[in-house]
Amino acid sequence: MKLSTPNVFHAFFYAFLLTCSHVALSAESIKPADIVHNFYSEYLKDDTGNNNAIIKKYVSGQLMNSITDSIMCNYDSDDSVSTSELEKKCSQKHECKQYKGNYICDWYGVWVESDVNYFTKSQETYPSWKLNIKTSTITENGNKSVVGVVLGDDSEPKNSLHVFLKKIDSSWKIISVTE
Repeated sequence: MKLSTPNVFHAFFYAFLLTCSHVALSAESIKPADIVHNFYSEYLKDDTGNNNAIIKKYVSGQLMNSITDSIMCNYDSDDSVSTSELEKKCSQKHECKQYKGNYICDWYGVWVESDVNYFTKSQETYPSWKLNIKTSTITENGNKSVVGVVLGDDSEPKNSLHVFLKKIDSSWKIISVTE
């Protein structure tokens, strides 16, 4: 049996299309609750040296800008930002208030606490948080979702959070975390 070049081409072309459709479907099937669970599983690992890559993968650029600018203005900045740029960012007025014992300020539409980790809303993490991450979808409407997260078990204090996500460029990204 002799295969002609067009038949071989068509066979490879259809195999390629089939593979691409499976990749697209598998990317689409990841639910926001799974994204949040994956984020906290990776973020809370003992190896925090990779957190920048984890944050870039799961968190929107706008949220990261808000957190970064808040940290730069509330704490000592590294030398990557010039003094004039730092003064320009930090001289802008931001609405601030007390909330649940923390001082929070509005950074470009995101309320950022100055004394706690933004993603855990705490100053420390407990070992049980790393092993016990429960997520549940509260709402999902088109390209927006809210996922409830409970970190920990009864052996240590639990932490309950609401994680807001938005579909950006076909990927779910965290846009806000609240208590």
